[in-house]
Amino acid sequence: MYDWWNILIFGVIPVLAVVVIFIVKRKLLWAAPLISTALALITNMAALAPITITELFGNGEWRGFFLLAILMHLVIAVVLTAIAYFAAYILRTCIHKR
Repeated sequence: MYDWWNILIFGVIPVLAVVVIFIVKRKLLWAAPLISTALALITNMAALAPITITELFGNGEWRGFFLLAILMHLVIAVVLTAIAYFAAYILRTCIHKR
């Protein structure tokens, strides 16, 4: 079963960042992956708090795991942002047709 870290990093943070920016200011939607990744980075550091930074980046296995997790998160956030841009385009064209 997934733990809180996986659900937060790969589900809640990217969706929440894209949805909030989509609702608040669609012109800033390009920043959603950056904001989401920064929040994921902070969450990763909190989840891996017992591990020091030197241990994290000094050990090749931990470094690879950490970078892979951040890269996967960034890809998820970019895909969600692209979907949000498409939804904004559909909403804009539907409103202008009326």
